[in-house]
Amino acid sequence: MEQLIIGTAGHVDHGKTVLIKALTGVDTDRLQEEKERGISIDLGFAPFKLPGGRLAGVVDVPGHERFIHNMLAGAAGMDLVMLVVDANEGVMPQTSEHLDILQFLGTKKGIVVITKIDLVEEDWRELVIEEIREKLKGSFLDDAPIHSVSAINGEGIDELKELIDITTADLEVRKSSGPLRLPVDRSFIIDGFGTVITGTLIQGSVKVGETVEIVPPGLEVRVRNIQVHDSDVKEAKAGSRVALNLSGLEKGQVERGSVISNPGYYKQTGLLDVNVELLTRAPRRLKNLDPVHFFLGTARTVAKLLILEKDELRPGENALVQCRLERPLVAERGDPFVIRSYSPMTTIGGGKVLDPFPARHRRFRADVIEKLARLKQDPASGGDAAFVSTKLNELVASDITRLARETRLDRDKVETVLAELAAKGRVIKLGSAYLAEELAGEFEKRIVDELKSYHIQSPLSQGMSRARLKGVLPAALDQHVYDALLEKLASDNKLKVKESLVCLYDFEAEPRGRDKEQLQLLADLYRTSGFQPPSVRDALEKVGIKHDRKDEFYGYLAAANELVKVNEELYFHPDIYEEALNLLRGHFDENETLTLGQFRDLTGSSRKFAQALLEHFDQIKVTRRVEDHRIALKL
Repeated sequence: MEQLIIGTAGHVDHGKTVLIKALTGVDTDRLQEEKERGISIDLGFAPFKLPGGRLAGVVDVPGHERFIHNMLAGAAGMDLVMLVVDANEGVMPQTSEHLDILQFLGTKKGIVVITKIDLVEEDWRELVIEEIREKLKGSFLDDAPIHSVSAINGEGIDELKELIDITTADLEVRKSSGPLRLPVDRSFIIDGFGTVITGTLIQGSVKVGETVEIVPPGLEVRVRNIQVHDSDVKEAKAGSRVALNLSGLEKGQVERGSVISNPGYYKQTGLLDVNVELLTRAPRRLKNLDPVHFFLGTARTVAKLLILEKDELRPGENALVQCRLERPLVAERGDPFVIRSYSPMTTIGGGKVLDPFPARHRRFRADVIEKLARLKQDPASGGDAAFVSTKLNELVASDITRLARETRLDRDKVETVLAELAAKGRVIKLGSAYLAEELAGEFEKRIVDELKSYHIQSPLSQGMSRARLKGVLPAALDQHVYDALLEKLASDNKLKVKESLVCLYDFEAEPRGRDKEQLQLLADLYRTSGFQPPSVRDALEKVGIKHDRKDEFYGYLAAANELVKVNEELYFHPDIYEEALNLLRGHFDENETLTLGQFRDLTGSSRKFAQALLEHFDQIKVTRRVEDHRIALKL
C-alpha cells in the first residue's frame, strides 16, 4: 500500500498535538514530562488512514525553541507538512524558524492549519490569515491552502482530512528499488525483545530476516521483526514509518542519527563539500572556520565551515564551503541540511551537500571552486554530469560499476551520463573503463614528452619499457586501462608498441658517430670470442662504453640480430650461435641423447658457457633435459 509521511510544525502551544489527536485519535505525547508540562518535548508518531484509503504516518514535532534539535530530526523526510498557527497569537518566532527549516530541508507541499478558532471572532481570524499570507510570500507555502479548525469542537476536522487527501494525491512515490536508507530517530530497549529502532524509511525496502548495517558504528545485525503503524509486517517499503527489532545489539550501540542500510553500501564521512545559504535575518556574519551546529537527516554534530571563495559569509549570502565535521555521519549528494549558530543556538542557514566524499581543500583554489560551482547546478541542468565527471577525475579512470558505487547514482543513470559525455567528446572509453578526455590529453602529453626525452638520452634503444613508462602516470591508473591507453595512442599513430617496449611512432634507432663505431667493435668482439664470449662488464670496458648504456647498446645489437641474448649476462654472435645449433643437429643425427660434457667438447668451450647455452635451448624448446642428459625437440 502506498504510504506517506505527514508532519507538523509551528510555535509551542499552538495546538499541534491536540490537532493530531483530533485527526487520528492518538495522543502523541508519550512521555510523562510532556503530559505534566502540557508541551511536546520529543517526537511523537501516529498512524492516519486518509478518507481515500491510503495510510499515512504522522510525525508530531515539539515547538519549543529548546527542542528545535528534536524538531529537526522529525522534519527530515516529510512529504507534507501542516504548519500550525494559533488563531489567538498568529505567527510567532518558532513559526518563522520552523518555516525556514522546512524551506532548507526541501519540503515540497504543505497546508497551513489555523487552530483554536472557537476562541476568536471571524474578523480576527481574517486578520490572522492576512498576516500568514504575508509571512509565507516567496516560500514553498506561498500558494498553500489555509484551513481553520477547532480540535475541541471538531469544526473543520473532517474537511481537513479531505484536504490532506487531495493535496497529497499527486505526491511522487518514494523509490523502494534503491538501496535501503532508514535514518534512526528513536532507539530503545523492550524487555524480552531487545533493541528497537524507529525512523522514516526514505529509500529502499527491508525484510524480516535480512542482515542490515547500522552506520555509525558499522555493525551488521539481523532484522527480527518489523512493524508499520503498530502492525507486524514481513516487509516495509520507502515512505513508511518503521519500527525494527534488531538482534545482537547492546544498550547504547544505536542512537539517533545512525542510518540503517544494506551492508557495505554507506560509509561515514567527516568532510562535506556543500553550498551554504545564510538567512537574511541571521544575527551576524560567519567567519572562516566558525563552528556551527550541523543537522542532516536525524544526525546532529558540530561542523567548522571552511569558506572556500570568500573571507566571510554575510546574512543573505551563499557560498561554497567545506564542512569539517566533529563527528562523522552518513550523507549523500543532494542531501539538505540546516545549520544553527554555536551559541546562542538559533537557526541561521542551510543548504545542500555537493560532494559527500571530497578531498581536503585549501581556500581560494580556482580549480576547486570551478568544480564545486558545476556540482551546484541542478541535476536537470547538468549537475549529474558534473558530479560524474568530478568523480571520474578523482578515480583517474573507472568502469560503470565502480562509478555508480562512488557516485551513488543508478547504474542506468551513470551509463546515460557517460554516453552523453562521450558524445560531447568529454570522456573516452578504454576497454571497459572511462577516462576524462582532458585527463587523457594530459596523460598523452606526459607519455610523449617522456619518450622524446628518452629517445634523446638513449638514441640506440628500441624503446622504453612499458613498466618504466607507466611511472609518469598516476599510480592509481589500473594496468588494463594503461594498456588500453597505449593501444589507442598506437592506433592514432602517436607511438609504437613492440612487446614490452614503447617508442614514438616516427622513431627509428639510428647510430651515429662514436656510437656507430662502438657498436661495430662490440659485435666484432663477440664474433672473435667464439664459444667463450666476454662478460658484459668486460666487453663494455674493452670497447669503452659506459655501463649505464649497457641496455641501449646490447638492445640495439639484439634487435638488429647482431647479437643473440642467452641470459642477462651472456650474449653470442649470431654466427657462433648458429654454429652451436648446427653442432646440435649433427650430434642428434647420430645420437638420441646429449650430455653436458659432450656438448662442451663439441663446442670446445668451458662447462659454464656450454651449460648456459643448453639451458637456453631448453627454454626455447630446442632440447629438453631428462635427468642428466638432453633429447632433441626441434632442430
